[in-house]
Amino acid sequence: MIDHEERLQTLARYVSPTNPIRTTEFLRGRDEELTNLEQELRYFQGIPFIFGNRGVGKTSLARTVAQQITSSEYEHVYAVCGPGVGMLSVLQGIGQDLLRIALRYGNVQELTKKVEVNISINPSVKISIEKKLPQLPELPNANAAVRILKEIDDLLPANKKTVVIIDELEELKDDADRKTLAFLVKQAGDQEFGVRFLLVGIAENVQQLIGAHQSVPRYIKEMSLSPLTPQVLMDIVADAATHVGIRMDQELLYRIAIIGNGYPHFAHLMGKTILTEAIVAGVDHVTLDTEIYEKGVARAVKESHEELRMSYEAATQRGDSVYKHVLWALANKDVVDLLIDDWIRAYEELARHHPWPEVEERRVRNVISRLNQSRYGAIVTNTPLKYGSHERRNRYKRFSHNLMRGHVRLQAEKERVHLGHLRAG
Repeated sequence: MIDHEERLQTLARYVSPTNPIRTTEFLRGRDEELTNLEQELRYFQGIPFIFGNRGVGKTSLARTVAQQITSSEYEHVYAVCGPGVGMLSVLQGIGQDLLRIALRYGNVQELTKKVEVNISINPSVKISIEKKLPQLPELPNANAAVRILKEIDDLLPANKKTVVIIDELEELKDDADRKTLAFLVKQAGDQEFGVRFLLVGIAENVQQLIGAHQSVPRYIKEMSLSPLTPQVLMDIVADAATHVGIRMDQELLYRIAIIGNGYPHFAHLMGKTILTEAIVAGVDHVTLDTEIYEKGVARAVKESHEELRMSYEAATQRGDSVYKHVLWALANKDVVDLLIDDWIRAYEELARHHPWPEVEERRVRNVISRLNQSRYGAIVTNTPLKYGSHERRNRYKRFSHNLMRGHVRLQAEKERVHLGHLRAG
């Protein structure tokens, strides 16, 4: 029997609730998408755009395929659009990373000649290229950014085997930043860049994020990621359990799939915490009615996203259990949007099966009306009138964060209340 340290190290290879997956060995349920992306990046000229809800596995898919395409000598380039960071700054960082690759893995003598002939990157490059990594200047506009990136593209020893990921496009709040990105997309196609770009963001289509140019969509290959099937979530945990020598009952795996509701984060999180508890306790079989499962669930609640925990606590720490129970009723449903009247009926149905204090309908409606306020964690919001619209359907509600349903189910599980149902698929 391998010791605890080795088993925990093995477990860490199979479950990753905080970091994106980076290899095909551990990427589950995305075989078709992975194949399509690989073909697009290897053989065609479209710029893939992976989009979908937060937590569905977009970054894991992007980084896995990017490293498959990128030369084995070095890592793909990964850039994030952080809050308040302009697109020109993002592109400057990308250029710097690409230049580093060119200088480290290319022929320095040949590169020096190329840069001396074409010195518009930076006049200091030709005299410092052999001694240190030249620093790119601040990019004044989109035209300059594209020109410099194209010049660096020509310096790369294997540009067609170099992938650049631009992630979290939803953080681009400024129209000028969106237009800059759209300009890059168009020019990367028109100027036949060798470097392959891959875009990632929370959205439902490309127009929402970079629809500044009508011609841009024809350069992009859109790929929408849907939640994973329950079987995939169960396989993630079951496979990890097998590799650390622990048996998990099927009913327990069902619960993990139900709580996860299609999002791999919860399978990785619960797999990590439950199996860690089992390894440390020296247990080789875990069921729903064991202390190991209860400890694992409690630990998963503590290790869940801080944003989810804080929002839930703000909504429920009221000295009145009705707030918690009303949220549980919403989480018990698998639909994203729920009519307020149906939400109330869901609460009443759930209350009949638990010894909860009797609450009048008027009180439940009052609680629902408060849950979208910031002092209640803004945990729910009104459903948009239509995709991309700022108008709201006031009679329909949804969780503000798409991972909140799983978090609420996890919180209820901690109190031994099983929410949700095993959906088909």
